[in-house]
Amino acid sequence: MKTAPLILGLALALSGCASAPVAPLSSTADVGTISPAEKRLWTEAMEFDDAMARSDRLYDDPAATQYVQSVMDRLYPELRGTVRVRIVKSPHLNAFALPNGSIYIHLGLLARLENEAQLATVLGHEAAHFTHKHGLRQRETVKSASAFATVTSVIGIPLIDVLATSSIYGYSRDLEREADQIGFERLVKAGYAPSESVKSFELLAAESKALDLKEPFFFSTHPRMQERIETYQELVAKQPATGRTGRIEFLAATRGVRLANLETDLSMDRYKSIILALEDHSRLAEYPPEASYYLGEALRKRGAQGDESQAEKAYRDAIGKAPSFAPSYRALGMLYMKRRDGTRAQNLLGKYLQLAPNAPDRDYVLQYYAELKREGKR
Repeated sequence: MKTAPLILGLALALSGCASAPVAPLSSTADVGTISPAEKRLWTEAMEFDDAMARSDRLYDDPAATQYVQSVMDRLYPELRGTVRVRIVKSPHLNAFALPNGSIYIHLGLLARLENEAQLATVLGHEAAHFTHKHGLRQRETVKSASAFATVTSVIGIPLIDVLATSSIYGYSRDLEREADQIGFERLVKAGYAPSESVKSFELLAAESKALDLKEPFFFSTHPRMQERIETYQELVAKQPATGRTGRIEFLAATRGVRLANLETDLSMDRYKSIILALEDHSRLAEYPPEASYYLGEALRKRGAQGDESQAEKAYRDAIGKAPSFAPSYRALGMLYMKRRDGTRAQNLLGKYLQLAPNAPDRDYVLQYYAELKREGKR
């Protein structure tokens, strides 16, 4: 694959300022009428899709992917089979569209949303970039030498970083507002609750503030969050306060997504994100029962006053709710070993070894278990 031209081409497709109006796509039949210039963008985007498919950067859960796709198909039924959604294994709050109708939503963003209507808000907006050919309408080259350096600097590093970079080169504010309007109209037409569109952005704005982020990736080049919230508030005010939220369906379909994102956050020491997501007991109840273990680990890593006792409580909660989930026993056992409570530590580590006979850290834990057993005989 010719990496440099591909990345540069995609960057150009995702950057610049609005040009002359272009007729939007209204059906799959319109795909055959795209111009040569747009065909080149499609080819580059398809190469990117192929590279992603060959990598390990896509979240491999056919059921979750099909569910997200079904929401997109509900929003844009006339483009079923053309607009395709994929989930990226990244904890960042991001989503973006390519010129060929490929929509990528990051695991982190999907895990943070609360219901199907909020998901539809994001998907409706991103698909509007495709249907209204925003990539084609932004034909200005990279804006400055420093911006070009940013594009070229990603060559040769993992694709997930390329994805993050692609969101930096967003559309003009006018095109973003157009996508907001079109996406909102689709949301209402599909029968979703309009008020959830505002809540999705308020939710991400709250996370941005709590984690001390300047902007989540999804907002990095979009109109600023507060402006976005105000725009949606104005749109919502003109609609009846009715509609479908799809909360139950969303929570069932994204159960694995939310657990996988906790695992990713923990592996990257993003403990603040875990605490923010799970310290609210109403949100914690929406997660699989193993989630309490991740809360305990996040509290342990933060190590603030009182966190150790709260971590202990979380580990115990996880064991009570998910007794076959081995990591909870290891975590609680290590905590008791630190406190020199050998008997309880030995019992818990023994249970861990029993439940996870092929665990990667088995030899490591076995050494501690043997040591505790020897001390217990003294």
